[in-house]
Amino acid sequence: MTRLHVLRKGHGPTLLLLHGIGSSATAWSKQMERLGGRFTCLAPDLPGYGDSPDATGSGLDAIVAEVADVLDGQPAHVLGVSFGALTALAFARKRPDLVTSLVLADATLGRAHLPVEERQRWLRHREGLANDLATRSVERAGEIAGRHATPAVIQEIALHMRRARPSGYMSVAKAIAETDARPWLGGIAQPTLLLCGEDDRVTGMDVSQTLLDQLPNASLLVIAGAGHAPHIEQADRFAQAVREFLQLTPRD
Repeated sequence: MTRLHVLRKGHGPTLLLLHGIGSSATAWSKQMERLGGRFTCLAPDLPGYGDSPDATGSGLDAIVAEVADVLDGQPAHVLGVSFGALTALAFARKRPDLVTSLVLADATLGRAHLPVEERQRWLRHREGLANDLATRSVERAGEIAGRHATPAVIQEIALHMRRARPSGYMSVAKAIAETDARPWLGGIAQPTLLLCGEDDRVTGMDVSQTLLDQLPNASLLVIAGAGHAPHIEQADRFAQAVREFLQLTPRD
């Protein structure tokens, strides 16, 4: 039984949707509308976000345990954006029995490989963002979106961002600072689709290329006209890519 607040829509094989550090479950609304006709879409607010309670533990493993509870022992396709992609990778590593396939969009792989001073600077910057998300959401959304994103798209990203609470945001930031997923990648065998916005200035193509090179069973698609939130910025193309990939992925 999960403690997390979960948005549910659709019918068919389960598709678990995991949001990023500056987002929330509602950011998946466009994808749930487009994919709910073929999949049972489950989009949790991660601990400390939206309508979910704060985390009971610290670190990425604690978040993964909460995510596993959402599935109640039933395997699923797992789709994550940004930190959600890192969570999906950790989930596949810890609970491969529950992960049928992976879709990783504009992923981060963590920052533990960086020098301590650089990670500390990054965390201080994130702490400032965490405390000011309500007032800086539109500014931050403009940094996340592609250069040619419309004002409506930027406002939509900002709306979902404002559901992030400082407690959840900082628990995720610390998990990113403490994690380096690169050593795990060779052991993650699930079929994987990598998606990357062509104008992603947050994590970008370098991370997607690392995933493509090191995951045993991965393919890559670049989403034209999108930045770091392609599931919102180019919702139709994103959903089409996910649908086509999952239709080719065995359920067992």
